[in-house]
Amino acid sequence: MSRPGVALALLVAVAGPLSAQERDEATAAVFSRYADRLAKIQVVETGSGAKSTLGTGFFVTPDGHLLTNYHVIAGAIHDADRYRIVWVDPAGRSRPALIGAIDVVRDLAVLETGLGTDRYFRLGSPAIPIGTRLYSLGHPKDLGLSIVEGTYNGELDHTLYPKIHFTGPLNSGMSGGPALTAGGEVVGVNAATEGNSVSFLVPITAGGALVREALSAPDSTDLVAEIGRQLIENQDRYLATLFQGADSSVSIGPFELPTQPAGFFRCWADADRAGDALYELVEHQCSTDDFIYLSPTQSSGIVSLEHRVLVSRGLNPLRFYSLYTSEFRRPVADPLEPADDVTGYRCRSGNVRQTGMLVRTVFCVRRYTKYAGLYDAELKAAVLGARDAGVVTRLKLSGVSFENAERLTRKYVERIRWQSR
Repeated sequence: MSRPGVALALLVAVAGPLSAQERDEATAAVFSRYADRLAKIQVVETGSGAKSTLGTGFFVTPDGHLLTNYHVIAGAIHDADRYRIVWVDPAGRSRPALIGAIDVVRDLAVLETGLGTDRYFRLGSPAIPIGTRLYSLGHPKDLGLSIVEGTYNGELDHTLYPKIHFTGPLNSGMSGGPALTAGGEVVGVNAATEGNSVSFLVPITAGGALVREALSAPDSTDLVAEIGRQLIENQDRYLATLFQGADSSVSIGPFELPTQPAGFFRCWADADRAGDALYELVEHQCSTDDFIYLSPTQSSGIVSLEHRVLVSRGLNPLRFYSLYTSEFRRPVADPLEPADDVTGYRCRSGNVRQTGMLVRTVFCVRRYTKYAGLYDAELKAAVLGARDAGVVTRLKLSGVSFENAERLTRKYVERIRWQSR
């Protein structure tokens, strides 16, 4: 006798698109068959017993390991004395859970429940075509276990970390739940949404790798140190790929400037060229879409650059210099004050001579307080010497080693060129 989910999946393949009634039956069959393989994950404030964070997990081994998102349980890592993790079974019983393994870069975690089960998902590497109907399960806003239909749109092409584009309305609390086919193959882990049914899944291949790690490696006694190790390893890998291509430059006015350091960056531009203005301003920006969630107050792994090019249309040199100086002194968007997660910025300034021009630079770094060897860094630079044109450029890096920050900012400045007129 065939399983309901498999039979419905075969029906789609053989008979074509499902009718509305058949779709309802397919959704109901998926929920009925797989709902008991999920658990509600709660991070509980120890003193009050109140929920701090809510998410979803699903069983992936007969030994009772749950797969979920790192961001669901992050609070229990960063403040272990205050928070604990519990999982709630379909009958409403709460039980303690321990962290078995984490992947902070891909936003995954494996929890140990200590309770064996025969109701778990066997993870693989499903190959499915774009347009396949998926079913996402989770606990949206603590309203009870729910199921959402959506569409598989494949892995994103331009992203630093693999992500599946899922057309379906994920909501808070569904993070960490599975997205699966009608036949019960887990395709991804619910991770994020941008609203309007634009959502993202972590590919299940990454989840399977973390589960294998949890089963084979001893538990880490210092998870904060493990997060730091993963961040260091990750930034070493992806920063080495930046500004490698000959095409990562753009010409704006008399300047040639760095742009799109790698394929996973997004760039955009705008210009103010009003006909009666005494100068024109051209803005060019690039940034990563990806970031790494560390805690509610800190994210990492973000890289961005910005150019603001000024070209005079009639200002005398003194007035243009005043305008250019004001632009260079424009405050940054991020606060420079210290916080719990980072120290205050420390800056050094200087002049760099290269290819017949002088570049004024200010280089600032602030240290991460919880992760040894990691910093946020910012470079601000301006080309000096032109009477009627100038550029103020900024490069921002988060979660990088000091050595990589220095190396990348040097490479960045070396890509600035000025065609004097």
